[in-house]
Amino acid sequence: MAANNADQVVFDKVAEINASKESWNIRVKVVMLWKPTYINNPNMVASLDMILIDQEGSRIQATIKKNLIPVFESLFDEGAVREISNFAMASNESEYMLVPHKHKINFYKTTKVRVSTDFVDTVDPYHFISFPDLLARNFDTRVAFGEVVSTDPMRVIVEYGREKRLMNLVAQDLSGTRIAVALWGSFAMKLNTYISQHNNETAPVIILLRLAKLKIWGGKYFLQQIIISTSKLHINDDMPQILEFKSNLNALDTNVESSSRTSQLNSDTVVANPEDYYLRFQIKNIDEIPDFNEEVGLTIIATIIGFDMDDGWYSFCCDCSKKVTKNDDDVDAGPFHCDGCRFVSDVFGKIRIVVRVQDESGSSSFVLFERHVKDLIHRGNQWLMEKIAKDQGRQQIPDEFKILLNKKFVFKVQISMFNLQNNYRVYTVHKLTDDERVLAEVTKRSPNHQHHNINDNGIPINKPNKENTNSVHDDNLDVVDLEAVTPSSSTGKRPIEIDANTDSLEWSSSKTRAVRDTLKIPKLEKLD
Repeated sequence: MAANNADQVVFDKVAEINASKESWNIRVKVVMLWKPTYINNPNMVASLDMILIDQEGSRIQATIKKNLIPVFESLFDEGAVREISNFAMASNESEYMLVPHKHKINFYKTTKVRVSTDFVDTVDPYHFISFPDLLARNFDTRVAFGEVVSTDPMRVIVEYGREKRLMNLVAQDLSGTRIAVALWGSFAMKLNTYISQHNNETAPVIILLRLAKLKIWGGKYFLQQIIISTSKLHINDDMPQILEFKSNLNALDTNVESSSRTSQLNSDTVVANPEDYYLRFQIKNIDEIPDFNEEVGLTIIATIIGFDMDDGWYSFCCDCSKKVTKNDDDVDAGPFHCDGCRFVSDVFGKIRIVVRVQDESGSSSFVLFERHVKDLIHRGNQWLMEKIAKDQGRQQIPDEFKILLNKKFVFKVQISMFNLQNNYRVYTVHKLTDDERVLAEVTKRSPNHQHHNINDNGIPINKPNKENTNSVHDDNLDVVDLEAVTPSSSTGKRPIEIDANTDSLEWSSSKTRAVRDTLKIPKLEKLD
């Protein structure tokens, strides 16, 4: 570490860290520490992540890659104060960066860490964010809490033999500002169990959600946990912050609402029907997709008629999940280059297939990602990685993929802001199925079906009565968006999108992690 003399180290302020030089020395406290896991294998640790804060109150995120965890893990625990030097800096471009700093710290093998005994601890490690600040997107470590004022029944979604649980709720802060929240997995079960066990009580239910993120759907905001293994949910715990919130809440005139508080908290559990997910969205023809000028999810019935191979069926990505480019043969730096971390240790193949689809109205291009392909062709990650290695960059689509051709599917596609701003006519598929029951139920409600099933007087055949129609579209207790559904303060329910389970059209901005069999660089040197 740089020093004025043998005894004194000059420490830099976290807020001043930038890419102008390589050597920085910081004295920081660990305020959050967690181990992210791969989405498709929650038992496999991907890295050791932490949020660090200096004496000025500035925060920065740090990441220790999985191969370096044994080197540094014993040096860190939550609340530890450390001096750190000789680290790499990566730009803060991903939504999974939890602080507004322009950079994050990546540890090298040569990174130096030592215990610090001289740290003035005067800052709040939680750094709570008010709902108004969240709604203004002025967040830092994304810690928020509030009173749970309403919940939907917990939903059990069965997909490919696996169960997922989702609970939608509305939370309110002391100012009366409300925000929708979506809890998944063990978090949903934890809140549902708590409400069930305290359903006869009138005391407020206060939640504190650490490592939450703000999302937008249809121009509205909601909160969700980032990943179950990293976020933390506290419910009426005896924490100073929650106790203070309760005290302030009691000081307000809430006696009128307290008697009805329990009745709004629902601990029921419902099981979703497979077709309900698709019926939640507008059912449209392909030729109607370009008519939309806002972000929206649509249900489309179409047949896959071919593959668009302009971009191939896979790409190579660095361990940081960003796309890598192949260096010229005369470059000594290695066969690949990553604009993200600039140091390529491993590369792996990432599946992205553009399929051409067609219905009665026209044709379009939809994007399928690895999770879709594996389920459709009934193959695993290892098989896909072996196919990529054998392909050697020729981008020849495997024969096994051709089983998708000439098959009709129900697609849930997303018109994203990227589509709208760039006039990009390739749409991301969030979910698809060729299940006969789902096809039949969605077809019944499709514009084409209703148009073709009318009497001579123009009245639709077997038209459902108004009451039944409203119950399908407005009271969707069993309807679930697997990317997520969350309540709205006005309607009670609306679909939301969770990026953690969705691949991005922009390779460089995707931080989705998946289980993979890593392809080492030597295996790829023969790529053309």
